[in-house]
Amino acid sequence: MTTLTLPEPRTDLAGARITAAGLLRSEWTKLRSLRSLRVTLAAAFALVLGLSGYVVLEGTALDGAPSDIPFGFTAVYPIGTLALVVLGVLTVTSEHSSGTVRVSMVAAPRRAGVLLAKAAVLTAVTTGLAVVSSVLLYLLVQATGTLPAARGVSLLDPEMLGGVLANTLLLPYGALLGVVLGALVRDAAGAITLYFGVFQLGPQIFPAFLPEPVAGVVDVLPTVAMNVVRAAGLSSEPYGVGTAVLVLVAWVGALGAAAWWRLRRRDV
Repeated sequence: MTTLTLPEPRTDLAGARITAAGLLRSEWTKLRSLRSLRVTLAAAFALVLGLSGYVVLEGTALDGAPSDIPFGFTAVYPIGTLALVVLGVLTVTSEHSSGTVRVSMVAAPRRAGVLLAKAAVLTAVTTGLAVVSSVLLYLLVQATGTLPAARGVSLLDPEMLGGVLANTLLLPYGALLGVVLGALVRDAAGAITLYFGVFQLGPQIFPAFLPEPVAGVVDVLPTVAMNVVRAAGLSSEPYGVGTAVLVLVAWVGALGAAAWWRLRRRDV
């Protein structure tokens, strides 16, 4: 009688390769699996579509004034941006609060890769949804004709395209900003408080307490730069669109670099 000898299972994973595609798939799975992230993502775009649809159907801005710019239906996009900042924060901090971040870091020792994959997946998803939302709202504008300034204006018309594109891209920017804030602070309440207390309310509060020579520092806060970009050249205060884009890129770069340093130097 002969006996069958089975090979011992291989337990040495030292040679296993962690690829960029694998990290992206992993982050996509996390985004689809966590209920809190799905709900926040759905709520953000429900707000964008719902409130913008109201603006279109009423033919006025939310304050009741007539909308006199072609891309006036994007006036409520900042609310969606706020929700996406929260989503970006939760995407990172939910792993820290549950402790599952340790598993991710053990599986992918190059910690920066995990953060980059998380940012890439969330930015790609929110960009796709933002583009679809803007196209649907534009079609609704043309179908209803309730916004005189946009009636019959092509989406590719420079007066329309610039504003729609700027406001659309600021939605995924909010999610990306939330990711780097969450990675830096590692606590949802702390990161969200930082955003609202410093970035969102800072332009209104800080000038009252800062000496006049330095009060202008609030102009480089990301929310101020976002407002400049949203205007798509209709306003040049306190600087132009090009400078505003550089300010936004600089904030993500600076916060991302600080988050990367903390990720490398401190335990998760």
